[in-house]
Order: sequence, then C-alpha cells, then structure tokens
Amino acid sequence: MKFPLTRSIFFTGFMASGKSRIGSLTATSLGWKFYDTDRLVEEKTGMAIPEIFAARGEAAFRKLEVEVLREICGGAPMVASLGGGTLLNPEALELVRRHGALVGLQARPEVILERVNRKKDSRPLLAGLDDEAKLAKIRALLAERKPVYDLSDLQFESEENVPHHVITRRIIHRLQVEAMDPLWVELGERRYPIYIEEDLSDHADSIAEKMGCTAPYVLVSDQTVKAAQAPLVDRLRHALKGAPAFYWKGGETEKNLGSIQKLLTWMLRQGCSRKATLVALGGGVVGDMAGFAASIFLRGISFIQAPTTLLSMIDSSVGGKTGVNHPLGKNLIGAFHQPRAVIISLSALSTLPRGEFLAGLGEAAKYAFIHGRSETARSILGTDLLGWLEANAGALLRQEPQALKSLIRVSCAIKAEVVGDDERETAEGGRAILNYGHTFGHAFEYLAGYQMPHGLAVALGMRCAARLAARLGMLTPAEEARHDALLDALELPRVFEGPFDDEKAWEATGRDKKADTGRRVFILPQGLGSVTTVVNPPKAEVLEAFHAVTRGRA
Repeated sequence: MKFPLTRSIFFTGFMASGKSRIGSLTATSLGWKFYDTDRLVEEKTGMAIPEIFAARGEAAFRKLEVEVLREICGGAPMVASLGGGTLLNPEALELVRRHGALVGLQARPEVILERVNRKKDSRPLLAGLDDEAKLAKIRALLAERKPVYDLSDLQFESEENVPHHVITRRIIHRLQVEAMDPLWVELGERRYPIYIEEDLSDHADSIAEKMGCTAPYVLVSDQTVKAAQAPLVDRLRHALKGAPAFYWKGGETEKNLGSIQKLLTWMLRQGCSRKATLVALGGGVVGDMAGFAASIFLRGISFIQAPTTLLSMIDSSVGGKTGVNHPLGKNLIGAFHQPRAVIISLSALSTLPRGEFLAGLGEAAKYAFIHGRSETARSILGTDLLGWLEANAGALLRQEPQALKSLIRVSCAIKAEVVGDDERETAEGGRAILNYGHTFGHAFEYLAGYQMPHGLAVALGMRCAARLAARLGMLTPAEEARHDALLDALELPRVFEGPFDDEKAWEATGRDKKADTGRRVFILPQGLGSVTTVVNPPKAEVLEAFHAVTRGRA
C-alpha cells in the first residue's frame, strides 16, 4: 500500500449503520484481520446476543464486550466492528483510544429501521415493537448515544445510494491523510497544511474534507498540464467527485484580467455557489490566477493549490499571494487569499522541462541566501541550507527523489515561517525578504516580454543583487564568489540573453510592486544567509549591477 497504516481501526455507530460490512471491506483492502465484537461474544458464550440479554442482562453483555476487545487489541493491527453500545463503557473507550483510530458510521433513523427490518428478531433493544415504536426508540437511542458517538476521530455517513466500496475507500484515504505529517502555515484560525508525497491525487478529496472544504469541486489548469499529466488530471478529477475542469492555454502571456474573466464566466455557467472549492493544478501562473479568481468569485470561495512545477511547489503555492500582470508590470493586480491546503505530488515533476526545473532550483537557492541558517532549516536538514545545497547540487540536478523531497520541505518550511510572521508584507524585514532577486528579476521578465521563466529571471536577479551589495560594501568578494558559485553549480544562467536597455531596466525597477511612493526597494544580502532592505540605491550602482549579467554576451 502506498501509505501504509500502522494502528488498528475500530468502527462504532448505531445498530445497522454498516459497521460489519464496511469494517470487513476495510480489513480486506488493508490485508488485515477483521473482528466483529458481537460475534466474538456469541462465540465466547455459545449464546446469541438476544439470549444473553434475556438470560444475563445488558450489564453482563457489556462486560463480555470489554473482555473480547482486550483480547483482540493484544495482537497486530486489525479492524474491529464494535457493538452499538460498546463505547458506553468507559473501559472499552480507553482500550480503543490506546490501540487505534475510532471511526463512526452514521445513518438516518429511517434507513436504520429499513435495515433492521431485513433481519427479524436480531435486535433485542427493538424486540416486540411495531415500526412506529421502533422508529421512536431508534431516535431516542441515537440522541442518548450521540455524545459517545461524537467521540469518534472521524465520522462518515453510511448512505444507501453510495456503494460500500466507495465509503471504504474514503475511510482508508482519510485515515492515511490523518497519519501524514504535513507542514503547517501558521495563520491562527486560517492555518493550513502543506502535504508532500510522491502522488496525492487520489487523496485530494480527503485532504479537502479534512480542511473543511465542500463540494462541488472545480479543477482549474492549463493545456500544458492537461497534455503532460493526463493520468494525474484524470485521477484528481475522479477523486474530486468527477469535478468539471477549466483549462487556460497556458503561459505568462495569459496572466491577465481577460483570462480571469473567462474562468469566472465559466464558473457562473457551471452554477458554482459560494460552497464550491476551486483546485488549482499547475505552475505558478495557474496558481496565481486561479487563486485570484477564487478570491473574487462571489466575494471569495475556498481553493486548494496542487502545484506541478518545482518553482510553484517551493514558492508561489505557499503564502496566499494571487494575481495577474498589467501591461505596466508583473503581478500588479491581485489579492492576498490563502489556500485551504497545498497538495504537492512529486510525480508531477517527471514531465517538467529542464528549464522549468532549473527555475525552481533558482528559487531554492534564494531561501539559502535569505534564511538558510535558520533553525528551521537545521531541524529538517541537520545543517544550514546553503551548505546542503552545495553538497547536494548534483543529486538535485539528477532529480533524486529524497533530495527533492528534502528541498521542497525545507523551502516550504522557511516560507511558511516567514509568511506566518508577516502575512501581508507590512513588517520591516518581514515577508519582503522573500523578494530577494525579484526587483532585478521582474525587470528581466519585462524586458523579455514575459517570455523568460520567472525562476531563471530571479536567478539572474540574485546575481545582480549580490553584485550591488558587494559594490555597496555589504558583501565581501569571497561571499559574492560563493553566492555565484552555488548558482553555477545549480546550472542557473549567468547572462541575460535578450535585448537590454538601461533606461527601460531602470524604469522597470520603479514599477515593481515593492516600490513605495516612488521609492525603489531592493532586497540585498548582508553576508550569506540573511538579507536587508535597501531603498533608493544610486542609479549608477544599480545599472552597474545589471551590467554584471548583460555585458560581454556572445
């Protein structure tokens, strides 16, 4: 099994809620043993349950339940169906809590009555009653036992119109999600998880439900992802209850208000309400646009990020920045709108073009330069991020899975820490440090007509930022050399290949979204591993920094 479970599963719920059937299917799916505590009691006593109630009373029966429960809890992980009243005994509840997860199954009183009537004389608590009296007794017992059933770790509806195997799949997937160890972006009541695994497409609905998202779901992606990751798209749509899908053409040139209008119109025609959940499957462009659409559709709906590029996995999918470009600059129109969850499937990287992969490594290097000596990085890697990247550059370029997973996790952890401290980029030295290399990088993107991958532009921007810092006395020559050597080791570009114009580049730095009432704001390194804000550095020094990657081209 892709995500093996290690703790037993106990099903609880009212009589005829489906515990035995669904419990048995769950055990079969996991390759575990299945026990029905009612049957174990009957085997232990040689008496049917109605006979035990009649001869010994309910108290004796509850004591027998605990005895058999203790016996089965002593072995390997298993699945057990508990009697409808088992958890009324505090001793039984303590045993369950100690050994596994408690899953509650629910059904409407009318459904329970119909199921009970299929088996005559099998429910002693309803014996001798007509249907009207049975229904009244069922409702009374459900109300009485509700506080106990509410102790379940998870609860599922055992519906007549949903096949048992579908309910079983939902239960197993949700338990697997509960057993995972996501990172968390801490934003108080709006905190959300980042899941990182090889392939989480089948578990998207379980993650969504865990985070309180509701159907209907809509999938938003682009034609590039649709073509390259067709099986992933199909699995994700299936998991999301057959979610309808909308596809942009793809690319930075699509990142505009016109594209947002197309999506919003499509969603309105689909009949989406404020209860809908939008799932963004794609790179940074898709995530930014879909998140922005979610922020303004019917004044805001829930959305989930499912990034498919390395850059979006480690950067743009986390933090809640959404938006589109304007002819005068990049990301100038947008909103802060946090996702409910980020679902990272490493398998999506298998079809990523080399240039796009390197763009992601550029953003990873950024984290090393701005925050790489933090305790967060050390707790995950056992060392600082800068040194780890230098030692693992080869493994990353070969796309070795464990190296990639470690890189994504530490990058997301650093960004989550920064975002948690300064969600809306208002604190001095707060979230703005994530923009290291971006003022220069956005200028390169503008000069290239937005045809240059963002991460590669930022890599060049970091070279310029390091050069500017060195010229301003903030970075030693040895530190600048080490800075650029890491970018070289990650095979990131050294030279801007497009046409370059000093005045246009200088203009672009003033239109960057970090500019403040005419001030040009640059994030520059102050040693390696930390950065600071520099406002309005001399124009001549900025242009000389640009020239570090624009002059001497072949």
